[in-house]
Amino acid sequence: MADRTLTHSKLVQFHNDIATAHNGINGFYRFNIAELQNQFRSGIGKPALLLESYSAQIEENQNNTTNFNSKDMSILIIDFAGKADDYNKQEEVLDRLENVVLDVISYLKKEHKNRDSILFGMLEANSFSYEKVGPLFDNMHGWNLLYRLKNHEPMCFNPDKWTFTEGA
Repeated sequence: MADRTLTHSKLVQFHNDIATAHNGINGFYRFNIAELQNQFRSGIGKPALLLESYSAQIEENQNNTTNFNSKDMSILIIDFAGKADDYNKQEEVLDRLENVVLDVISYLKKEHKNRDSILFGMLEANSFSYEKVGPLFDNMHGWNLLYRLKNHEPMCFNPDKWTFTEGA
């Protein structure tokens, strides 16, 4: 059986590449939700793209002939917004980063059509949404971009990967 197409490590690298390539993003890391209560990681450039591990759902088509593995992606694009009561700075950060979010969406849509991309044919084009986040960490604000990837997932049982004891 072939290796899975959209693995966790491949998707982490893909999003790291986005953060590296976009001129308006200066840092990247994969985070766990519990970190939001702590300080922003030291040594990470800002604004930053933070990738949360995805949620997944296995689905079958109506004829029960094809399986899909849908992955709900969530990325934060955030930046420091000065003092807590500096609403002008918050507005500047939100305006600037909303444009970055829209740039990322346009890139994802382009990669969905690129035969050489890991995302080729796997993006649910109408799944995009984004919402304001902040204050996080030490008064960081920005956007949480949500979208869904959906790929064919072979769900054929392979007995060579199992060792059952008697009676199992």
